[in-house]
Amino acid sequence: QITILTSQSGKDVVKQLEKELKDIDLVSLRRIQVIEVLKRDFLEPEDVEQCIPAEEPSNNDIAILGMDIDVQTIEDNVISLEMLFKAWLHDYGTEREHLHLLLPSGGPSHATAPKSTLMCLKCDLQERLLDPTLLSGTVDGAMRAADLNSPCHMAAWPATVLYKLRVVKALKSEGVCESVVYGLPFIIKPTSCWQLDWDELEINQHSFHALCQSLLKRKWMLLAKREPPNTSPNWNTVVHSYYTIVPSDSATLLVKAVAVRELLLPSTFPALLAEHPERVHGPIESALNSLEVEVAYNPLHLKSNLYKYLKSMLYKPLHRQQAQLRDQRPERHQPKQHQSRAKATVAPLLMAPSPVQVLRAAAVRRESCERSLLPKE
Repeated sequence: QITILTSQSGKDVVKQLEKELKDIDLVSLRRIQVIEVLKRDFLEPEDVEQCIPAEEPSNNDIAILGMDIDVQTIEDNVISLEMLFKAWLHDYGTEREHLHLLLPSGGPSHATAPKSTLMCLKCDLQERLLDPTLLSGTVDGAMRAADLNSPCHMAAWPATVLYKLRVVKALKSEGVCESVVYGLPFIIKPTSCWQLDWDELEINQHSFHALCQSLLKRKWMLLAKREPPNTSPNWNTVVHSYYTIVPSDSATLLVKAVAVRELLLPSTFPALLAEHPERVHGPIESALNSLEVEVAYNPLHLKSNLYKYLKSMLYKPLHRQQAQLRDQRPERHQPKQHQSRAKATVAPLLMAPSPVQVLRAAAVRRESCERSLLPKE
């Protein structure tokens, strides 16, 4: 893929590409993306009300030279450009669907219906957040990256694996405590896999939208269990993972891992007192009244200096290499008498043993341990 950022008209750039690339073999090039940046003053994130520009970005696919050229327009503010580059982190492959959401087939005997009669919605998964545990040193040691070999690891949804979530129950929207939800959330949307025919894609998309609308109308969320892969041997014990599937006003669902009995720690929750002494209640009310109140949380209004931190971490190895080169560089134009005086006044340093000496010492210690622990024969 080639991405071109330009302040010129996107159509003019496409005409130039048609002229320059007409005699070039483009078989190995999958996509050309032309981003037209509108000429406006740069804005800081605090001055941008929404992540999306005020004018909806226009996407036009222009077919030339046997390939599609994606033409987009964005505003030249910080948020728009930042989200443009972050979009490269998403997996936009359409070779296969990522998730099968399995629903009961319905009818009076759906509880006893065989598994093969389940309704299947074919979906794609998309990350909502960058995993902070994957950014070295940014979590102050309070959080550690999850063990990738753990059967309860829910953070990774590789696109090469087809997941199956079977809906087992419906829950009231207010019926899930946030303390039992863990891991990173993921977005579920209807698949755009090109291997499905148009009729199946259309029916699947309409069914997905109908599910979102029905859940919103009922004020429900779904509880789903991850189905084990069919390739696993029957004698292996399968650890089941459970998820909540939450609707929203958009044509997407939010999936979050939810704790099960084995993961819960014992805890007691005392009842909230109905009345408090005025000498305690008054200062608390005064402190709360002094806070600024916002209607909703907007992550664009908060900055953690993450970019500056990562930039400093990238510069550190370069500074270390330069410091090592300065230490290894011999001193020039230094009189010999100063060198001898330095040798006389500075205590000699202990020489580090060579690797061969370390290995020999380890072998000697290992032999002595074997002689002391094993019988004489």
